[in-house]
Amino acid sequence: MYRYVITLGELKKLQKQGNVRLVDVREPERYEKGHIPEAESIPYSEEPDFLEKFEKKNAIVICCDRGNLSAKVTLRMRKAGYPAYSLAGGYEGYKRFQK
Repeated sequence: MYRYVITLGELKKLQKQGNVRLVDVREPERYEKGHIPEAESIPYSEEPDFLEKFEKKNAIVICCDRGNLSAKVTLRMRKAGYPAYSLAGGYEGYKRFQK
């Protein structure tokens, strides 16, 4: 599983190349309190149709608070054939990097 975890620096490189989708899987209340500016909110709780919101052609970087939920979601997406990655440290890691 760990090979599908990327750092914030790796995310920024992917964003410069284009063709990457940054998705915050936290509940809307958590997202509204703060999120990475480029992240779109798609709460994981929207199962069972969560996976239907994605295509398998571009990289998908999953973000949560600290990386635990995003690792779980990434593993599920990888098993279903999606090019998904978990953002190490999640939103909390992003905030620490911004200081």
